[in-house]
Amino acid sequence: MTLDPPSVAAPLTGGGGRSTAYFQAWLATLATALNRAIAQSSASVPKTTNIIAAGGLQRGGALTGDVGIALYRAVAKVSQLPSTGNAPGDWAYAIDGRKPGEASGLGTGVPVFWSVAAWFAVTSGVQVTA
Repeated sequence: MTLDPPSVAAPLTGGGGRSTAYFQAWLATLATALNRAIAQSSASVPKTTNIIAAGGLQRGGALTGDVGIALYRAVAKVSQLPSTGNAPGDWAYAIDGRKPGEASGLGTGVPVFWSVAAWFAVTSGVQVTA
């Protein structure tokens, strides 16, 4: 839908500073066009789309209702966490990272942070292992 700008020949306000009927109609048409565009763009988003924003904000899954995001640079196995391009304080999620008490190879996942050239488990404060 193409919406022409309001006519410069038609007044936008009338007596008492109120919007004219012409301008109110133009605004209603604009609102209708915007609502239609929002509905079309929302309907065109596949429900499996991931939202990935600058700085590694990541969220996957169905896009319905409020969209929560986790501040993770990556979600990967310990061996696949990025080793370059990280900044101190970056967060990731090691899907096979070990929490305290989990045996080698049986990690159930743990949030990690980047510090001093390595990923450290939030739960233990030591370098993450699988």
